[in-house]
Amino acid sequence: MDNESPTWMESDLLEKVRASNTTIRTKITTVRLVKAGATDIEIKPRGVGTDTQGWAVGEAEIPCNTLEEGIIIGMEIQARG
Repeated sequence: MDNESPTWMESDLLEKVRASNTTIRTKITTVRLVKAGATDIEIKPRGVGTDTQGWAVGEAEIPCNTLEEGIIIGMEIQARG
């Protein structure tokens, strides 16, 4: 196995995160987007074990279905400041 990232690991989201200079940190199941000059955004699981499980973004707990959607929403919130 070589040291290069597999192609499947690359995505538009990954490129957006890299370009935005945002750091993603996790603590147990909470994901935190940290960007200099912007408010940190938390993305938390919601409805675990139910038909409505997904993620909740920020203080407003904006619902979304996937973590990828949550990261994109969080980055938009940070960009709009």
